[in-house]
Parts: sequence; C-alpha cells; structure tokens
Amino acid sequence: MSTEVKPINWSFSKLTKYETCAFRFKLQYIDRIPEPERPPDNPMERGNRIHNNLEAYVKGTETLEKNEAKKLDVFEPALENLQLLYANGQATAEDNWFFDKDWFECSRDDVWLWSKLDFLVFDEDTGTLIVGDYKSGKSMYKAIEHIQQTQLYAACATLKFPDFDFIRTELWYVDEGHVKAINYNKDRALKFVDHFDQRVQKLYNDKHFRPNPTKQTCRYCPYGPRELGICPVGV
Repeated sequence: MSTEVKPINWSFSKLTKYETCAFRFKLQYIDRIPEPERPPDNPMERGNRIHNNLEAYVKGTETLEKNEAKKLDVFEPALENLQLLYANGQATAEDNWFFDKDWFECSRDDVWLWSKLDFLVFDEDTGTLIVGDYKSGKSMYKAIEHIQQTQLYAACATLKFPDFDFIRTELWYVDEGHVKAINYNKDRALKFVDHFDQRVQKLYNDKHFRPNPTKQTCRYCPYGPRELGICPVGV
C-alpha cells in the first residue's frame, strides 16, 4: 500500500529533513507521531526562545535583556534599525508566505510551500529586498544547507515582489557574531524555482520512505533507539 503525501505542505526545513531521512519525515509528518517533549536546555528550544525574543524586540514588545544569544551585542545596532524600519512599515518580522504547487501565492488553506522568514526589509531606493534569517548555534558543517535556504528565500521573494530587481539574503549568526550575505538578481533567483521543484517532487512521488540509519542522522532523531525507539533500524 502506498502512502499518500499530497495533503502535506513543505518548507525548507521539511525538505531537508526528508532528504536526511525519509522515514523520519514519514513518522513525523505523515503518521503524525508526536515527538517527546524537549528539555529547556535542548538546542532547538533555546533557538526558539532566541527567535521569539528577537521577533518581539523588532515588533517593539520586548527588550533584548533576556536573550540567550552569545554575540547579540554585535547585532544590537542593526536590530535597533530593524525595529525602526518595522515601525515605519519598511520591514516585516516573522512573515509567513504561502505558495501553491504552481508557485503562485495562495491562502493558508491551499498552501503547498510554506516559507517563513525572520525579517524582510524593503530598500526601494536601490530596488533591493533584504531577506534575513537568525541562526543560533554553530555554523560549522552547515554552509551548503544555509546557502540552499537563501536560494529558496530569493526565489520566493522574487515571486512575491516582482517589482524588485535584487535580493540580498543575510544570515545573522547570533551566537558567533557574523553575517553571511549573498546577493541575487531576479533572473538568477527565478532559476531556483525549477531546482527546488525537482527536489520536492521526489518527496511527493516517494512510495517507500526508506530510513537512512547513520550515527549522524540518528543522533538527534526522536524516533530512534535513544528516545521513542520506533525506528527499527536506528543506530
């Protein structure tokens, strides 16, 4: 019996999870088996707290006093500016973008691709969109994944705001104190649409969702032998 995936929407994180281990993707998003509750010191929980506080700060509802990022002082001037731009309607914070399977904008009810970005700045003087993402934790070994994420951001930004000719993606590494910026023009950004479409079709056409048991992929898997023990081949 094949597994029906069509009602499932995707995001960059979901696609990455599928390509890392299709069986984990199936357990989480198709079988909908809940993950165990994570302790407060879990890196993902810490990252969520950092992101939530930065969102609230940009929106003017919280201070940065309790933020846990290790190098946040490096970003304070930029965050202050982002807060002002948000108040003036020149930036967004934690915006959700919905696209259907033909890459047209749609409602949440019809979403196929769900893209969520931490901030967006409209630089109308230069015709540039600045799309940003906060990154907590270590960046080591994540360079390719992070670049691919900026490519999807650039594609989505171009589709959503076709009047802008340039997209600047910025990854703010708030624990390491540096920014990785990549510039794309409209033509280059649109080329990523077909690239991601081909990758995603593998997910939607998958009939087996085979596991990928390695020490690395199983290390933090909630369904492996260290936690729920649902996966029969986890290491």
